[in-house]
Amino acid sequence: MPLAYGYLRVPADAPDHQVKALEDQLMDYADQQGCTFAGFYFEFNGGMTTAIDDLIEELRRTRAPYVIVPSLRHVAYNRLLQEIRLCRLEFETGAQVLTLGEKSPVIAPPATGVRICPHGGTEPGFDDACSDLLN
Repeated sequence: MPLAYGYLRVPADAPDHQVKALEDQLMDYADQQGCTFAGFYFEFNGGMTTAIDDLIEELRRTRAPYVIVPSLRHVAYNRLLQEIRLCRLEFETGAQVLTLGEKSPVIAPPATGVRICPHGGTEPGFDDACSDLLN
């Protein structure tokens, strides 16, 4: 079964029971999609990228094809920043970002050596929009 990691932004004032509920939902979703849940990465400070940087390193190491988030607002609040981070995740690791409740074809991992960005481009010849965002 393919690996999936969870990524959450957790504000300092978030109640523990709400964070635990999100964790449970992410793990259940991974299981429903036929994935082995491998662990969580938490970002605690807005504007920081420590956890996403660590997640990218782990995705490279494990070649895990999926990251699950409660919503894209956990990737970033700003839509442009969301796109930049999604492109970075997919371009640098080949991983696909899934949101809770998304109907997705997670049965099989993405084809080896082919990366798909949110703009529909693929690697090699990665979409110019993603390349521009990442440079």
